[in-house]
Amino acid sequence: MKGSSVPLSLPRRLATEFSYAARRVPRATLSMRLDLTPLVAARELAAERPPWSALFARAYGLAAQQIPALRQIYVQLPWPRLYQLPAAVGCVVIARDWQGEPALFFARIKDPGAQPLAEIAARIREAKTAPVESLRDNRRALAVARLPWPLRRLLFWLGLNLGRQVPNWYGSFGVSVLGAERVAISSVIAPWAGFLNYGPIGPDGVAEVFFSFDHRVMDGLAGARALQALERMLLGPVLAELRGLAQAPRPEPELGPWPVAPAWSLQQAGD
Repeated sequence: MKGSSVPLSLPRRLATEFSYAARRVPRATLSMRLDLTPLVAARELAAERPPWSALFARAYGLAAQQIPALRQIYVQLPWPRLYQLPAAVGCVVIARDWQGEPALFFARIKDPGAQPLAEIAARIREAKTAPVESLRDNRRALAVARLPWPLRRLLFWLGLNLGRQVPNWYGSFGVSVLGAERVAISSVIAPWAGFLNYGPIGPDGVAEVFFSFDHRVMDGLAGARALQALERMLLGPVLAELRGLAQAPRPEPELGPWPVAPAWSLQQAGD
């Protein structure tokens, strides 16, 4: 059967190089069922509901403040070693339409543990709605995709192995959410040291959360403790912050100046 050749678009080039960079990362994946009922209820009351990816990115950043392994990455330059960052940097996967085809871009969230939830949510909304090429990270990614593949591949490798540059290009962890599509990612192709995603939230408020990690950076026990810390942060400080965003009562309508009462009614009121 004779087919036809379909050239790689710029988003497909990015996905190809991203997958190539991830091919040698030894990953392990843990899962935990989390009861998110309090978060679901608080989110419904928010004046502007933050995306779930914002809640998870915020919780991961807070957990990373307590667990150094969540701020570590594996790099090969100038020699193989772990490189510890002062704060976690998240990359939220954003699905966009680019020139008529579906494409994946990333919203980098610098130190989500130190940013208010509302700011993280605003950054993700901007990444979802602003013109694709109006965002600096997207312009840079597309510029890299336009390069010849040997140079493109070299830049990907350097960006993942120069410790100080990794957070500027890729971040230290990724978040991808497909729960709204009723699926979750169990087998991850990603170069991040940590990767979070979750399945659909059931009627009982329970969702299965998956944490995939680079086995060169941490082991299973550390991964389990990271998930437990994520649960504490979600149901602790993140929930409290989300409740703070709850919709305030609507102000009473202003009725304006009272009309002047007739003299006879004033006289009666004084009787």
